[in-house]
Amino acid sequence: MKISKTKAVREILKATFPDYKGRKFFLDDSGKVTFYDTNWGGGTRNYYTAVRVADGLVEALPEMSPWANPVEGKTVDLPEGYILVQRSYFQGVDSGVTLHVKVGGHELLAQVDSKLIRQAA
Repeated sequence: MKISKTKAVREILKATFPDYKGRKFFLDDSGKVTFYDTNWGGGTRNYYTAVRVADGLVEALPEMSPWANPVEGKTVDLPEGYILVQRSYFQGVDSGVTLHVKVGGHELLAQVDSKLIRQAA
């Protein structure tokens, strides 16, 4: 579902994709995510970064070569208390950001605190 750029969304974007200047924001509260297009192909690519809301830890999915990519095509259940942020490009054009949360995770966005968000060491 399409969402607006609230303060929580701004804080999450500042921590995960600080160079994002677009206006397309989506929320997926299915509790599952399928990793796809994790390598460039035909101008299409997705980047994934996770935020642990309890302590603000931010960690990006590392870049992997296409022939040794263990996550491509895998579907995972999101752990409790995490927001997975997906930035998508389609045919070389930035297609927006999707926030993946567990079912009923809307209230998780309200818990985002700018003082807590930090990069993984």
